[in-house]
Amino acid sequence: MTQDAPRVLTADIQPLPETRMRWPDFSPTVEQHLRVALLTIAVFASVLLPYRMLQRNANLDRHAAELVAHSLDVKETLFELMYKLRDTENLVLIEFIRAGSADVSDRYAASHVRIDPLLAKLRELTVDNPEQQAALGSLQAIIEGRLMLQERARTAISAKNYDAASEALGQLRELFPFRRPAQEFLDREQALFEERQAVASSTRATAQWLNLAAFLGQLGLLGAVIFVSERQVQRRLRAEARAQQAVARSRSIVQTVREPIVVLDDKLSTLLTNTAFLEVYGETGELIGNPLDTLGSGAWSDPELRQRLLDVAARDRELWDYELTQTTADGSTRIVLVNARRMPVSDDGVAAILVTVNDVTAHKRAEEKIRELNRELSGRVDQVSEVNRELESFSYSVSHDLRAPLRHIAGFSDKLDRHFGDNTDERVRHYLGVIREAAQRMSALIEDLLLYSRLGRGALRLQPVDMNALTEEVRALLTPETAARSIEWRIGGLPIVMGDESLLRQVWQNLLGNAVKYTGQREHALIEVGVESHDDEELVFFVRDNGIGFDMEYAGKLFGVFQRLHKASEFPGTGIGLANVRRIVGRHGGRVWAEARPGEGATFRFSLPASIAAGTVNEISA
Repeated sequence: MTQDAPRVLTADIQPLPETRMRWPDFSPTVEQHLRVALLTIAVFASVLLPYRMLQRNANLDRHAAELVAHSLDVKETLFELMYKLRDTENLVLIEFIRAGSADVSDRYAASHVRIDPLLAKLRELTVDNPEQQAALGSLQAIIEGRLMLQERARTAISAKNYDAASEALGQLRELFPFRRPAQEFLDREQALFEERQAVASSTRATAQWLNLAAFLGQLGLLGAVIFVSERQVQRRLRAEARAQQAVARSRSIVQTVREPIVVLDDKLSTLLTNTAFLEVYGETGELIGNPLDTLGSGAWSDPELRQRLLDVAARDRELWDYELTQTTADGSTRIVLVNARRMPVSDDGVAAILVTVNDVTAHKRAEEKIRELNRELSGRVDQVSEVNRELESFSYSVSHDLRAPLRHIAGFSDKLDRHFGDNTDERVRHYLGVIREAAQRMSALIEDLLLYSRLGRGALRLQPVDMNALTEEVRALLTPETAARSIEWRIGGLPIVMGDESLLRQVWQNLLGNAVKYTGQREHALIEVGVESHDDEELVFFVRDNGIGFDMEYAGKLFGVFQRLHKASEFPGTGIGLANVRRIVGRHGGRVWAEARPGEGATFRFSLPASIAAGTVNEISA
């Protein structure tokens, strides 16, 4: 082993990099696994890491101590070698002085025999140091030379040749100086000893710091474990507090709910009841453990309900809107809807049944009342329909039966007029004219009555109707009546709708005809026709004129049969036209109304559902 080995060992020990840890937020499951892993790591680290560090430090310290001891062994061996060499030289001098001595010879032999083993030991001890090995080789040559001259001197002393012995001893000191090479060898070993001793001190200091670091690491790991445990404890405490608050809120909600609620176990014994349940069924105190069929004075003794609730508990079924008639403790009869479903109450699979009760007594009674009213209404509707059919049949029959007498009256009045000829005086002609006009008016009334009757019976023949073309056609039919008058027509773009063309034509004939008739007293008449779309549900058509108008107080009579707001002598008519308009528009799903002021004209509006519109005039022209 070389003298640089301790440096390599100490250089391998590097300080740990500084790190900072932020504790992220994990889910409870992940944090639980992480906590177990950290705890395991902490336990192993707190036991194994210090052990490994102490073991390593002990090895390093032992190695450094061995190196120091090795240097001391080299020095001790060198000192012993020098001592044995001096001892042999001194024994040779003593033998020279005493002219030979057996006692000295034995001591010389004892010292001389130790020199070679000491050299071999030095060679073995310095085998890892090439420089010391080279110095030891030179030193061994010097020692061998000195030993050779010592043997020569001893031989001369034995031969009583003291001059030769003296010469050999003199050459020993001159040719083979030993002190300086030995001191150099010793200085190098001393330097190596000091270096190894410094390394040993450094190793011990490093070991102390590592021990301190291990202790601090253990404290850190223990603190981390405590921190994680405390964090978990705090989280558990907060979770328990939140759970307690949630339970308290849940209990408060359950107790506040106005509907009766009861929680049952799988044997249909009560676990929890709210205040509403106690009030409705006349119970007091805690009902935990009481069988359900004993509550409410037998209100829950229905066997079918009991079987259904047992099915909910055993088969995880749900009970929805089970109707039950109960007689409660106060003697009142209630109709309730019972709902039940299973809910877990613990982590070990134990479940309970949540039962809610909805009192629908008032609702059921209202439904029964509504059914009675609907039956009564249906009967009255049938009666009204039958009356309407009879009235329509009556009006149709009367209208037909009245035609024959009217034809006779009109025919015989014409015959009387022809019979009297020019001999008839003015009074007779006047009477005959009144008869004919009355017959014609009666005929017109009958025709309008027949038309009104037919409007309620025939089916609608729906087809696309161009309202622009229809108004132009009606205006052309009114040309004979308006030829001598000044009338300004303003007809806007009207849409195409789905409807009965003949019926819609009658609507426009009545409305435009009325506008022409009631502007007859105006020097310049203005009639406007257009469409207003109030919303996406209906289209509103209007006919506006600057005629004589009417008082809105009597607007409700406008659309009745034979209702008139003006005298027949002022404006001719039968009073059925607007009634026909209302019936036709109503059959198309619309409505009709009017606005006016006396002397300022009138506006008649009728609506049709927007869904029947097929397009606008702009789309047609496009």
